[in-house]
Amino acid sequence: MSFGVAAPLALLLSAALALPVLAHMARQVPRDRQAFGAMLLLQRVVKRLKRRRRVKDLPLLLVRLLALVALVLAATGLDLTYPGGVPEYGGSGRVVLVVDRSMSMGAVRGGLGIADGEIASSTLLQEATARATETLRQLPDAVQVGLVFYDDQAVKLTSELTTDRGRLEAALQGLTPTYGGSDLRGALLEARRLLGGEPGEVLLFSDEAGPEQVRAAQSEIAALVEQGSSVLPQRVFVDPPRNVALLAATYGDGLEGGQVRFRAMNYGPDPMELPCEVTLPDGANIRVFADLPPMGEGEEGITIPNEAQGGVGEVRCEDPDLPLDDARYFHLPRVGASRVLVVDGDPGDTPIRSEVYFLERALAPWGGLQSGLTLDVTPPAGLLELDAEEHRVVFLANVADPRPYGPRLVDFVRRGGAVVISGGDNVTADRYNAALGAILPARLRLPRAIASVDEEGVPLTLPDAQEDLFAPFRRSGRQGFTRVKAHTVLTFDELVEDDDTRVLMRWDNGLPALVERRVGAGRVLVWTTSVDMGWSDLPLQAVFMPMMQRMVGVLGGDAGSRALRIDGVVGRRVEVPLPDLNVDPRVLGPQGEEQPSRIEGSTLVFTPERPGAFEVQLASGPSLAWVAVNTLPEESDVRAGMSVEAVERDLDPELLTQRVDLARPLWALGLLAMVLQALLQLRRPEGHTGGEP
Repeated sequence: MSFGVAAPLALLLSAALALPVLAHMARQVPRDRQAFGAMLLLQRVVKRLKRRRRVKDLPLLLVRLLALVALVLAATGLDLTYPGGVPEYGGSGRVVLVVDRSMSMGAVRGGLGIADGEIASSTLLQEATARATETLRQLPDAVQVGLVFYDDQAVKLTSELTTDRGRLEAALQGLTPTYGGSDLRGALLEARRLLGGEPGEVLLFSDEAGPEQVRAAQSEIAALVEQGSSVLPQRVFVDPPRNVALLAATYGDGLEGGQVRFRAMNYGPDPMELPCEVTLPDGANIRVFADLPPMGEGEEGITIPNEAQGGVGEVRCEDPDLPLDDARYFHLPRVGASRVLVVDGDPGDTPIRSEVYFLERALAPWGGLQSGLTLDVTPPAGLLELDAEEHRVVFLANVADPRPYGPRLVDFVRRGGAVVISGGDNVTADRYNAALGAILPARLRLPRAIASVDEEGVPLTLPDAQEDLFAPFRRSGRQGFTRVKAHTVLTFDELVEDDDTRVLMRWDNGLPALVERRVGAGRVLVWTTSVDMGWSDLPLQAVFMPMMQRMVGVLGGDAGSRALRIDGVVGRRVEVPLPDLNVDPRVLGPQGEEQPSRIEGSTLVFTPERPGAFEVQLASGPSLAWVAVNTLPEESDVRAGMSVEAVERDLDPELLTQRVDLARPLWALGLLAMVLQALLQLRRPEGHTGGEP
């Protein structure tokens, strides 16, 4: 509410309101006179004086006051303003329709009509496109129109404003909600570009949901207002907002094969009990119910069987309000399956004299239940059962003759497997060179004594903590390697380090201790001494168990494959590092369809458009990476955040304000009240002007 420039002077007239009140309270002269005795006068004098001090003829007084109040307010130029008024559009001749097609616009709004005896429903986007289409049809033919729709990215249908309404209407009818976020800032930027710096109207069809959508677009709203344009919100929404969203799902240790825990949020005003289902990578389903309080979170856990295939799993909770965010994807390592094949080249007459006694206990100290690692310990003949789909790491511990299994081992490595070779008295250099020469870092020589058995032995040097294998020892524990001492080691003939072959550890005398060679997608590691007490004291040192476990983990044994596990977000760039090889990777989507991707240097890049399990494959090997892609959690928040209207009102209070001029109605009311009070006065008996009869 506001006043005109003459308001101060006009308000002074309000003092005249006292005049009718005083007139009606003034002493009145009676019209009729009657004789009475002196005693009667004394009895009634007090009572009559009291009556004359009271207001006379209240209806007439109120009409007179109404007339004065109306005339005074009319003279002030009073008008009424209130927020929420939407200016007319089309007058500038330039209109841009901006339509939100982000995930939250897939919210279902029920009860919009009756069809075949059932309650019809539609999504917010369907309502928005219907309103935008109706607006498009109602605009004058001369008005130039543009169309911008947005989710993670803003897309303008035409490069400039057009009068081709048919093309714009067809595009509106084809819009469907996506899994993407809400880049309102980018959409308003495209709208401003379409307007070309000229004033115009931007009609925004959106739910304005989420805490950051409008907040992030404030700069573009200000830029439009500055150029003389306005953003006119045509908000579509569900009242009250309702949605249940899965915010997180993770796998961790627990009973049996571990647990998958998931967290859900109820954005609605009512408590919810939803049926949920966890689907493992092998297709197994586990059902559970989730109880959620109003406007609150809940957490549930699912126990995984003792054996489960690794990959990407899914948690799904059926919610009718916004189906697009009913699933959450998580990484699951291979649980309980045999992934490490340990070949014992010197079983011994008792278990403790076995070549792999210490190695077996270092890799699976609790039988593999808590580490998720189950070992196949076998004599050399067990290499005939080597399965590249099941085993990821093979230990050849003091194996005498690998020649019968050479082709199988070479193929295993080339397909992405890993082989760890350790020394011992049974190892014969010529047999290894003949069987595995194609994958060894260099040709082996005969074992070499670097100290007498009676001597303490030659210690290891400190390893490079930047190497992935030794990363856990970076802060502490690295000194423990220097306590490992050996008196006999394998040596190499002309070992040359390059991009594929590297010495990861050395003995104090400079001889290699641990050598790695990459072959295709696989790797070969040679530990030049033994894994028992025959050539070194490694099993007695504190670094033995964590080193062996880390080695298996780095080689892919902990996950059932060497595949990387990467988390992604719909509409966001995903980067997958490639091995330093000449590879031809491809990306497969949730339904096995190939996805567009490109290679930038040594990185594979792609942008997922929907959630799910994405797999990066190499033509000549196993999966390179599993990518669990999910939607943005904030896009599931269907509650309205900061409004466009509030932002514009702060920038220009007059822009979205409705104004009503009250001066003319008040003048009319004042004159009407004056006529009414005159009529009332005429109807009073003669001599009565508001006084007592």
